[in-house]
Amino acid sequence: MVIIAEDSRFRTHHGIDFIELREAWAAGGHRGASTITQQLAKNLYLSPSRSLFRKLKEAVTAVRLEGALSKPRILELYLDVAEWGPGIWGMNAASRSYYGVSPARLSNAQAAALAATLPQPRTSNPAYRPARMLARRDLILARYYGGRAPVPHIEEDSIPNLPEIEPPVIPVIPLDSVADSLIHQP
Repeated sequence: MVIIAEDSRFRTHHGIDFIELREAWAAGGHRGASTITQQLAKNLYLSPSRSLFRKLKEAVTAVRLEGALSKPRILELYLDVAEWGPGIWGMNAASRSYYGVSPARLSNAQAAALAATLPQPRTSNPAYRPARMLARRDLILARYYGGRAPVPHIEEDSIPNLPEIEPPVIPVIPLDSVADSLIHQP
């Protein structure tokens, strides 16, 4: 689902998707063209700044990652370090936080919903303004089931301003109680 949503040519490019770059440039440069590998490079090694120099370092690092790692490993690392919501890092944490299950137990609709959050994980996720990501989720599912409609990049300005909902309250377990329970196990 993430490949469909974020980088449809992930399996065929070598870290940089020149077709997507050309299309983004033709659209006036107002949308992203980063590949999953470039996003991984940024998340692991670079600042979130948007300077041309940082983008150049991201591209060089992405090409190096592609030369050193397999595609499945790049995807695995990306899923482990991507932000999926405020304070939610990694697919495992996201699937457990939003749906209470491991990633392997997600339904296709749940997996597509999580993939749909990636463009704006803090402002569009299953717990906060979920309606903002439902249309994108449906496009991802349509592509997954054989549809040909592309999943467009979402610009923050193009997302309708819908009423906010309360995010779920995730219980915080004090570390002292966790340590005590580990020490006093039979």
